[in-house]
Order: sequence, then C-alpha cells, then structure tokens
Amino acid sequence: MRSVLKGILYLALFAACYFCGFNAYRDYTLLMNDDAEDLGRSSRRKKPTATTGTNAPTDLAASNAPPVLTNVAAATNLAATTRPALKNPAAGEGGDDPVQGRSGRRVARLYVHLLGYSVGFAVAMLGLGYLVAQDFGHLLNLRLGKEVSYVSDSSARKAAYERAENAILKGQHQEAIRLLQGILKKHPEHTHSLLRIAEVYDKELQDYSNAAVHYEKLLELELPAEQWGWLAIRLSNIYSGKLNQPQAALALIRRIATDYPQTQAGGKALKRLAALAASGLDPGADE
Repeated sequence: MRSVLKGILYLALFAACYFCGFNAYRDYTLLMNDDAEDLGRSSRRKKPTATTGTNAPTDLAASNAPPVLTNVAAATNLAATTRPALKNPAAGEGGDDPVQGRSGRRVARLYVHLLGYSVGFAVAMLGLGYLVAQDFGHLLNLRLGKEVSYVSDSSARKAAYERAENAILKGQHQEAIRLLQGILKKHPEHTHSLLRIAEVYDKELQDYSNAAVHYEKLLELELPAEQWGWLAIRLSNIYSGKLNQPQAALALIRRIATDYPQTQAGGKALKRLAALAASGLDPGADE
C-alpha cells in the first residue's frame, strides 16, 4: 500500500513538473513574441519628415499649393469638412490607443502566469528530488547492509565518553558506567573507559570487588610501564586493605619489583618488600 501511494505521488509530481514547465515556457515564448511585435509596431508608426527648405523644387510647391478661394463662405465650409480628416491621425498618435491598452493587460497577465507556473515547477521539482533522495538512501542502506552514518566512529566514541563524564559530575554513576561499558563493547581495549569504570567503582561507589576486577583487566592490557606500576600499586592496596587478601597484594608487589624496577612504582614496591622482609612478614624473603 505504501509503495502504491508513493508511485501515485511520483506520477503527480512528474505531471506537475511537466504541466508547470510547459506552461511557463509557453508564456515566456508569448512574451518574447509580444515584445517583438511591439518593436515592429513602433518602428512602423514613425513617419518620414516632409522635405522643406530652399532646395525644394519651386514648380512642385506651386503645383501642390491649394487654389486661392475668393468666396469666404466656401472657404469656411472647406475648412469644416477637412478638420475631422486632419484630427484622426493626431488622435491616433497622441490619444489613447485601445489596441495598445489591450496588449498591456495581456502582457501583465502573461507575467503573472509565468511567475505562478515557475514557482509551481520549482516546488514540484523540490518534492520530486526529496523523494528520489529518500529512495536512493534506502537503496544504498540495503546494498551496504548497514545504516549509513555521517558521524565517524571516533567522534561517536568521544561524544559517549563526554556524556559519561558529565553523568559522573552529576552523581549519575550507574548511567556513566552504562555509557562506558557501551564504548567497551565496540572497543574492548579502550583504556580510558576501562580505567574510568574502575575509578568510579573504587572512589565513587566504594565497590572494591568490581574495582579490583576492572583493575585486573587493565593490567592485562599493554600500558606504559609507569602507569602499569601505579595501577598495580593501587590494586595491591585494595587487596591488602579493603578485600583482606594479603597474598594477592604481595604477589602484585613482587611482580612490580621484578618487571618494572626502574620505575617509581617499582622503587616503591622494592621498599615495601624490604620493609616486609625486615618485619618477617614476607615468607619468600629468605629464598
């Protein structure tokens, strides 16, 4: 049903485009023809000037001169009969021309029709273009097998991370964790999101078991030596204090001292092992 309605809409827009375009072209052609006719009419109305002056032949002037009338009444009657004949050309030149008035009204009407058809043609073309763009985009999605996204993956990840930070500032910690976990589903090795979840569990929610789980996941990733060492120190403190797992804490301290002795975290781990050995709390110190 939807495809049938869309087909009818396509036909209606095509018909509107053809109708408005054809009529606009017709009115434009008529306007151009009227302009050409007006130009020709104005050129035909120009009359040649009469030849006067001293160069005119004397015999022609003499032959064309009206006869001298001695009878005053006859002269008056002749003037009365010739006056209407002389008035018509003047009225045609300077008076209102009914033909010209009708032509002006016709030109104005053609301009109005041309404007209306042009607007209708533009609106129909815009609607047709919108439908074609929609169908083309849908076809492209079907061929690609996924939604076409105009936002890059890194931009979307950055926007989600910023929303999570804003949620943390507002105290919406569970919402922040949800957003960060959504990032980790697409990018499992995104260290910033994993570290932020561990910090939220550790410092905001005091959920040290979940904090330790996420710290352990961080230590499995490839991190800079200094960062890895300090994360291990923090995790060892959670094990030794909050979770009461001294053996897990001691294992981490030994790993830091063995793998990263050149870092500041490694130096701190060596000092802690020395203190444990001096107090006799490190069973492996004698080995």
